[in-house]
Amino acid sequence: MMKIPKKYKNIIICFMVCFGFVGSGMRAETWSLDGEWQFAIDSTGSFSHHSIDNISGWRKIQVPLAWQVQFKDLRDYQGIAWYKKNITIDRLSKNKSVIIEFKAVDYLAYLYINGKIVGQHEGGYTPFKFDITDYLSEGKNTILLRVVDPVDSKKGTEGISYWHIPHGKQNWYVQSSGIWQSVFIHFKNRHHIQKIYVNSEINGNYQLKIRLNRKLNRNQKLHLQILDSDSKKVVQKAYSIKARDSILQLKGNLANPQLWHPQHPNLYTVKANLDNGDTVKTRFGFRRFEVKNGKFYLNKKPIYLIGALDQDFYPETNYTTPSEDYIRNEFKTARKLGLNLLRCHIKIPDESYLKIADEEGLLIWTEIPNWDIFNTKAARRASQTFDAMLDRDWNHPSLVIISIINESWGIDLKKEKQRKWLKQEFNRSKRKAPNRIIVDNSACYGNFHLKTEINDYHTYWAIPENRENFDKTIKDLASRPDWLFSSFGDAEETENEAMMLSEFGNWGLPQLPKKVPWWFKRDFLGREVTLPKNVRKRFDNYGYDKIFKNYNDLALESQKAQFSALKYEIESIRKESKIQGYVITEFTDINWECNGLLDMWRNPKIDPDEFSKLQSQDVLIPRPERYTYWEEDSIRIDITFSWYSDISLKGSRLYWEDSMGERGKISIEGIKSEFVSQIGSLKVEAPKIDKPQKLEYKFQLRNNQNKIVSENWCEVFLFPELELKTNTINLYDPVKKMEGLKSAMINQGYDFSSKKSENQIILTNRLDSTLIDRIKNGKKGLILVTDSLSMGKLFPYNIISRKSEWYDGNWASNFNWINNNHPIFKDYAFERHLGFEAAYASPEFVVSGIPENNFSDVLAGMYVGWLHLNSGYIVQIKVGQGTMLICTLNLLEQYGKDPFSISLLNRMLTYLQNGNANPTLEWEF
Repeated sequence: MMKIPKKYKNIIICFMVCFGFVGSGMRAETWSLDGEWQFAIDSTGSFSHHSIDNISGWRKIQVPLAWQVQFKDLRDYQGIAWYKKNITIDRLSKNKSVIIEFKAVDYLAYLYINGKIVGQHEGGYTPFKFDITDYLSEGKNTILLRVVDPVDSKKGTEGISYWHIPHGKQNWYVQSSGIWQSVFIHFKNRHHIQKIYVNSEINGNYQLKIRLNRKLNRNQKLHLQILDSDSKKVVQKAYSIKARDSILQLKGNLANPQLWHPQHPNLYTVKANLDNGDTVKTRFGFRRFEVKNGKFYLNKKPIYLIGALDQDFYPETNYTTPSEDYIRNEFKTARKLGLNLLRCHIKIPDESYLKIADEEGLLIWTEIPNWDIFNTKAARRASQTFDAMLDRDWNHPSLVIISIINESWGIDLKKEKQRKWLKQEFNRSKRKAPNRIIVDNSACYGNFHLKTEINDYHTYWAIPENRENFDKTIKDLASRPDWLFSSFGDAEETENEAMMLSEFGNWGLPQLPKKVPWWFKRDFLGREVTLPKNVRKRFDNYGYDKIFKNYNDLALESQKAQFSALKYEIESIRKESKIQGYVITEFTDINWECNGLLDMWRNPKIDPDEFSKLQSQDVLIPRPERYTYWEEDSIRIDITFSWYSDISLKGSRLYWEDSMGERGKISIEGIKSEFVSQIGSLKVEAPKIDKPQKLEYKFQLRNNQNKIVSENWCEVFLFPELELKTNTINLYDPVKKMEGLKSAMINQGYDFSSKKSENQIILTNRLDSTLIDRIKNGKKGLILVTDSLSMGKLFPYNIISRKSEWYDGNWASNFNWINNNHPIFKDYAFERHLGFEAAYASPEFVVSGIPENNFSDVLAGMYVGWLHLNSGYIVQIKVGQGTMLICTLNLLEQYGKDPFSISLLNRMLTYLQNGNANPTLEWEF
C-alpha cells in the first residue's frame, strides 16, 4: 500500500476521534467514518456477503480515496471490490434513527449491515443515504460495502458496461473507483428534517420547501430563522405542521437583501427546527443569473464571464478533494488570476467545492460526466445523475450553468433519435432547474447545438503561428454562423443565446520535483506526444542544455510562450462585442496534460498580477498595426476598450509609456456606451537603435479621480538598418519561383550581376542532384524550404508539413525555440523562443528525423508536448566538402516585407560566408 503523506494523517486522527464517540454511546450527532477500512478485490465476482469472512487478502485502505491511487498493483483495476468496517454502538434509542450517508461511491454500491442487505445505489458522483436503524445491534456492528466499477467492454461487469455509465475523463488520466468521498453516520430523531430547498429572488422574495423523512405522528411547530452574512437574525417565525404532513412550503420577503455577487458573495443561513429538537440549516444567496438578448446578466447587470476549465483532479488524491483549505487556497488564486468562473469539466465535484465557491465568489459551470456510447440505459443514467446533482446542489448560488453533453461525447448527433433525446433532455433540465442556465452540447468542430441558452464553441490553435486562423474563428463565431446549430432541420435557435468561446488554450510545461510522480509513465491513449516519461533524458539527449540551464529552465521559457499566446487570444476575443465570455483550457495541469494556468501542484505558471490585467470586466486592448519595424519607422497601435462594469468613465484619460522612457497622453475619441469600442490610437516614430530590440508600450486608462480603470501593454520588435556583409550570392532557381525574392534582395542592396566566384553562396528553394554535386565539391548553400519537394528525393531526413497531426501544435502545443548562443542569433534573439517577432515568418514545414547526437546542428526548432517530435526549422549539415543550411521559416514570401525575415536571411548568408559553420551532422552518400 502507498505511504500516506503527512498532511493526510489528519484523516486517520479524525477517524480515531470519531471512534472515541462510538465507544461512549450517543454523544455525537454525526460520526465520521473516514479513515481506515478493510479492503479486498473480487476479480472473479465469486464472493458474497455470506462468504466474505473467507477472504484472506484483506488490506488496509483509506476512505475517502480511490483504490487506484492507493495501490500500485490496482492502478488500472476495475471490477468488484469489498469494503469492511466494524463500529461499536453501546446503546440504541427507540427515539433515534441511524442514517448512514455515502457522499460518493464509484460506481454501483451494495450495502450490508451485520450480514443483511440494506440497499443499493447506482451512480458514481452523487450521495446516497440509508436508514440502518433496524439493522444495528448494541455492541459490535459490521458495515460491508460491495462496489462494482464495470470494465471497459461490451459485456462489462454484471451486465453493466463502462461504455454506458457516466464516468467523465477518468480514462484520460487514471480511474477513480470505490469510496472517493466521505462517509458519515447521523443520529437523528425518528421524525426529522431531511432537506431545505430555497428559491430566492433579488427583490427579497423567498420560497422554502422543507422535506421531512416521514409523515408526522402529531402536530408540531417548526421554528424558522434566517441570518444574514453577519449572523444577524433577519427572519424569525414559527409555523404549525399538521400531523401526516411530510412537506412544508413557506414563503416570505426580506427587505433590501444583500445580493450574492463575485465581488460581494453575501450568504444567508436558514435554520429550521422541530419541537422534538431536530435542527437543520443550509445557506443560500439572493441572486439572479440569466441570458437576455445574447448577454449574461447577474442581478440585472451585464457580466462578462472570465473562466477556466477545471477538471478537479489533485496531485496525490486524484478525484478526492484534499481539504476545504486546499480548495479555498486554489480558488483565491483563481480570483487573483482574474477569473470569475470555473467550468468544472465532465465531473460533479465534492459539495465542498461549491461551498467554497459560494464563499469566495466564483461562478461554477458544471457538467454531467460523459459516457462513451449512447443507449437507453445511458440516457436514463444521465437524467438520474442530473437530478441527483441538482437535488444536492440546489441551494448553492455559485452554481449557474449546467451542461448535458460535451463535444458530443457519448452521443451521435447524426442520428435523429439521439438528437431528439438531447433536445428533450434540455427541455426537461430547464424545467427542473429554472434558475440555472442549461447548455445542450458544448460544441467543437464536427458537432453542434440543438437547443441551448449558451451558443458556445471550442477551438485550439498554436499561437503565434496560427493567429490569423484563431482570429478568423473568433470572427466567425461572433457572426453566429449556421454551422453552430444542427443542419438537420430540428434546431431551435433563438439568436438570443449568449456567445462564448468555452475552450481554448496552450501548453506550458511544469517545473518538476527531483522525483517524478507515478503518472509519468502514463500517456493519453497511446499518443506519444503526451508521454512525460524520460523527458529529462530527452532534454539531455537533444542537447537543450546548450540553450537552457536544465529542464526546469526550459519549462519556465515554455510558460512565457504560453502566457504570450493566451494574452493574444484573450485580447482577440475581447475585441468582438458579440462574444460575452470565454473559458481558458485550463485552470490546472492534470498529470500529462499541461495547459494549466497553474501546474498540477497549484503553482502559478502564469503571473497572477500581470494576467489579472487582462482578466477584468474592463480591459484595454492595444494591438499594433505590425509586430516588426525598422528603426525610425512609424509605429501605430490601435487601442480598443471592452467595458462591462458600471464604473463612470466621465473625464477619463489615456496615458502611455514605452520601455525606453518615452511617455505621453492619447486623445480619447470617446468611449461609447457599447460594450466594445475603439477609443484611440498611438502613432509614434521608432527610435534609432544599434541592435534588434523589443519595445514595450504600457497603457493606462485613468478616471477623473486619477484611479486606474484598466492597464495593459503590447510589444513591437525593432530592427536596425544593417550593412550587408556579403554580396556574393548565386541565386539557383530551377523551378522559377524566386524572382520576387531576387527583386526584394536587390532592393536591400544585394548585387546579382557580379561574376561567379569561388566564395559565392548558393541560394535556392529546390535541392536537386546538380546542386548536391556543387555543394559536395565545396560550395555553401542556403535552401529555403517552401514545399514538400524543396529537398528532393535524395535528402536523408524528412520534410513534414506543420499541418500534419501533432506538428500543427494545436491542443498539445508546440514550443518554438532558438539557440540564442549561436552566431546567427547572438545579439539578435529577444527570448529563447520564437515569439511574435517571427509571426510573419512562421514555418510551414519542419525537418524531422535528425539523430539526437547531431541535434546541436539544429539552430532553431520545435518540440511538441513533453519534448517529442523534436524537429528543426534551421539545420546545418555537411555535404561532402561543402556545407548546407536548411531553413523552413517562410522567408521567401516575407523577405522585403518583414524586418525579421530580412534580417534573418541576411544573417544566415553572412554566417555561411564567414565560414563558421562546422556541422557534425553529415549527409552520407
